[in-house]
This record gives sequence, structure tokens and C-alpha cells, in this order.
Amino acid sequence: MKQEQESSDSALPVTTDPPNLTASGDKPQPPRKNDYEPYVTPPIFYEMVRWLLAMPIFHLTARLHVRGLYNIPTSGPFIIASNHLSWTDIPLVAMFVRRRKVVYMAKEEYFKGKLRWLVRFLGSFPVKRGEADRQALRTSEEQLKKGNILVIFPEGTRSRTQTMAQARAGMGLIALRTGVPVVPVAVWGSEKLLKKFGAPVTISYGQPIVLKPRGKKITREDIDAATATIMHAIAEMLPPQYRGVYGE
Repeated sequence: MKQEQESSDSALPVTTDPPNLTASGDKPQPPRKNDYEPYVTPPIFYEMVRWLLAMPIFHLTARLHVRGLYNIPTSGPFIIASNHLSWTDIPLVAMFVRRRKVVYMAKEEYFKGKLRWLVRFLGSFPVKRGEADRQALRTSEEQLKKGNILVIFPEGTRSRTQTMAQARAGMGLIALRTGVPVVPVAVWGSEKLLKKFGAPVTISYGQPIVLKPRGKKITREDIDAATATIMHAIAEMLPPQYRGVYGE
């Protein structure tokens, strides 16, 4: 690995695949209530999986370039907000956060299929996309109050065009309500990771940003401005061809 010295609107993130049906073919059932309490993976086991499985696999299959590791806070809760090109971004963006509890927002469809155990192991909780999911919002705030790290993909899904799309408002709202720093993360090259052996993949961590409302109450304008601030910070770290709607 080469290290360089630089470095959801109502619905909140993550990736897109069709929902799984139940064995009877009926519509999927709602996520279980305890799914909103992320599974606490034993730290030793989590570190073993990270160092003995995830790290070797990614280092063998890709040429990883990591920038700005010094921007990752060593204590206290914070939010990791990243662009989203591939499902591999999910483990990649948190793989270099050491000895800290990381939780993810994941689309609720993942909690109804065969991969539910893996999603739970990673410390995820469900979010309903396309509507105001107050339970996911409460869970996010509770996890941050516990001192954990929350990973969010503000665009709400993987990019099919390999460029940034308009972000949803969840990340900005959570950051404003909790007052925790947001670490913008830019990932590129991951869209080729499963298609080309040894593909170069870059992960760049930007300086933490603390977002505050203009007045005593959080307004829609505050949320939009906070979201735009983080998305532009991500875009600035990306090569121009990946910036999409945040290219100007």
C-alpha cells in the first residue's frame, strides 16, 4: 500500500439491489425491531477479520493508495461521509479506522435476505429509502452519543455513471443535530476492483468538518448548506471526471 500525506431528504444511504422475497413469494417483511440496535462484534474478532481477511484480500486484488489517514480523529464520535462507486466501498472506507466501533446505515432490503448475517456482523442498522425514516435517524444519533463512528453514503446508492449524484439530506441533518465532526472521504477506482486484477484504488480522507446551523433552530436551508459543504469537500478530492453534479 502506498500512503500519501494528503489525504439521507428523508432517506439516508446505501446501495441498490432488488429486495429479496420471502420463501412463500410474498412481499418482504419489515426489518426486525432489534435490527436497529447494531450488533456489537467482539473487538478481538473484528480486528482478526480486518487484519487477517479484509486487509490481505484487498491488498492482493488491488493497488491501494491511502491519503490523509492523519485526518481520522483518534477519539470521540464522528461521521464518515463518502461517495459510492461499488459495494466494496463499504468495507474499504472504514478498514483503516483502528480499534473503534464503526456502524453503518444499510438499506432495509439487506436485512430480509441471505446476507442479513453479514450486514449485522458489520454493525449495520436499516434505513427506509424514499421516506422520512425517524427510527434510523434516532439510531444514528444514539450511536454517535455512545461515541461510535457512523458511516454514511449521502448519495443513497451506488453511482451507475461513476460520477457523483445529488446527495440526500440525511447526513446533513444528523451532523447538525449531533454536532459531531464529519470526515469527507473520496474513493475512486473501486468500480474496477471486481473487474480488473490489481486495479488502482484510492481512498482519500479529508479534514474533519463541524457543521452548525445559522440560528437556534435547524432549517431546511441549514441542512441543504451542510450537505453541499460535505459533498463539495468530497468532490475536491476526486479526479474531475468523478465529480458529477458537484464538479462546478
